[in-house]
Amino acid sequence: MTLDDIDWKILDLLCEDGRLSHTAIGKKIDLTGPAIYARIQRLEREGFIEGYTARVNADRMGRGLAAFVRVVIQESVEAVQRFEEFVLQEPQILECHDVSGEDSYILKVRTASPQTLRALLAQMRCLPGVTHSVTSIALATIKEESLRGPRTAVTQEVDGAGKSILP
Repeated sequence: MTLDDIDWKILDLLCEDGRLSHTAIGKKIDLTGPAIYARIQRLEREGFIEGYTARVNADRMGRGLAAFVRVVIQESVEAVQRFEEFVLQEPQILECHDVSGEDSYILKVRTASPQTLRALLAQMRCLPGVTHSVTSIALATIKEESLRGPRTAVTQEVDGAGKSILP
């Protein structure tokens, strides 16, 4: 499926405010509510929209300590499976990225305190195959967002004449 300009505008608007009604989106881009509904349904079905969430304040939710954990594990199927199962069931781990380089994974965690972070790290280090980890605690968060403005975030590719090849 190729996205047209209207699809991109709908995605941009939903990324800015996921609570916009179909009618409100339609007014902004000059389409009817039912036409917007049909397009959003197609974007969901095709996997461009994976869901809708609310951004919550981590401090207010009792998870004010942000940390990033670089983890190295032995390359064995069992170790990888056990580690990934642990990550998937642990709510304090917000993100887990399988990365290239010296580390196996980079985690983003949010905990209530240094003590809860320490307990989480102790659990993780007990997993079979975890050889070591390095943790950095965030002193301040300068920017923390989910993907927004999908059209503007796409690198513009151009053809030989300098014309954009993206819709």
